[in-house]
Amino acid sequence: MEVRHRILALLCSVLTFTAAHAQSSKNTQTIEQVVRVLPSKAGASRYAYVPFDVPRGAVRVRVSYEYPRANGANTIDLGVFDARGFRGWSGGRRSEFFVSREEATPGYLAGELPPGRWRIILGLYMVAPAGVDVKVRIVVETSRAALGPVRTAAAPRRPETHGGAAAGSAPRWFAGDLHMHTVHSDGNWTVRGLAEAAEREGLDFIFVTDHNTASHHADVSAADAASPRTLVMRGEEVTTYGGHANAWGLPAGAWVDFRVRPGDAAGMSRVAARAHRLGALISVNHPSALCGGCNWSYGDAIRNFDAVEVWNGEWDATDESALKLWDGLLRRGLRLTAVASSDSHREQNPIGRPATHVAAGELTQAALLNAVRRGRVYLTREAKGLQVDFGAAAGELGSRSSAARGAAPAKRFGCARREPSSSTSTCVRRRAARPFRSSAAGRRFAPSRRSRC
Repeated sequence: MEVRHRILALLCSVLTFTAAHAQSSKNTQTIEQVVRVLPSKAGASRYAYVPFDVPRGAVRVRVSYEYPRANGANTIDLGVFDARGFRGWSGGRRSEFFVSREEATPGYLAGELPPGRWRIILGLYMVAPAGVDVKVRIVVETSRAALGPVRTAAAPRRPETHGGAAAGSAPRWFAGDLHMHTVHSDGNWTVRGLAEAAEREGLDFIFVTDHNTASHHADVSAADAASPRTLVMRGEEVTTYGGHANAWGLPAGAWVDFRVRPGDAAGMSRVAARAHRLGALISVNHPSALCGGCNWSYGDAIRNFDAVEVWNGEWDATDESALKLWDGLLRRGLRLTAVASSDSHREQNPIGRPATHVAAGELTQAALLNAVRRGRVYLTREAKGLQVDFGAAAGELGSRSSAARGAAPAKRFGCARREPSSSTSTCVRRRAARPFRSSAAGRRFAPSRRSRC
């Protein structure tokens, strides 16, 4: 027994020494700074930067900030760029964050902490006329043990086929949701929670589009691998103070810069070009939304986009306005695709309501994006709502059709199933048509007198 006690005492001494040695090998540097922020002038940048230096051997960077809210008169967003580029964004959701080699606050990217000049970015969403003082606190932790190489995780797999139609088969309809948020930005969902909800709602695919970050990408890949039915794909809601846009189908880790001044059409056109270079599609989101900075201010930059979100959540007057915008674009010869999305942030705002149905030959990201680009979609209030059939004398959904002068092209609409009270809006030659109400008996559409178009 005496020998056993000696061994335990020796072991405790070793553990105590090791812990003390590890603690002494780490150092922390704390920087506190007060930044005076004034309202931005018209046409000026809406971002301010706080530079700080990160030394070699850093293992963790922690940042917090505070400022007087002034009863909502001040709202300052938060993010950070490291010595090499973008490292994360939390907007106004969080008052602090950290990044380290192994983990990071949602919205931010874990990994190597490169030495050099870093910059905190403050987004000037709202600033009182008198300005506001923002207090920033930065804690940099270093360790001699951190000088070795960083272990890198295996690259996330690219979304592949998830059942449904096989490659090269005739097109079929897939129901999906193109716009939603998680804890990686301002949502309460986890990515895995979204994937499970999509399964329950009967969705074939979803795009997770957190605001101004790529930190959700690894979770998207994991959720997609675990999802038996629903294809889970990467996106980003490029969120500026003059309008929002969704980029769908981004490569793992790819990020689209959101720093565009309101009204800067050339800058927003560069955002669209960046998304296209990455192989993604880009859509204008809720162009008539009432929240500050949510409505579209970039004018004809829209001609460089692929789609317009004409239906966001429950239908209201802002969707009516978005639909009119889309119809006006079509009349000008700009053939953008109309889409519908839930913009879900939490369970109380269910995903797939409304839903976009896409006609594709297989359930893959490439096939879905190609079909959306071609306008092969229809929109319903929920994924399990109307199942619509389209036909024309010549061509297919999304293509142009023509007729003799004064005559209308021959068209056919059919409702395969669902309850008599369901309704849908249709698109012919990518022009807004009147909503139709289904007839259960004949399973045909009859024009509704309660038309919204």
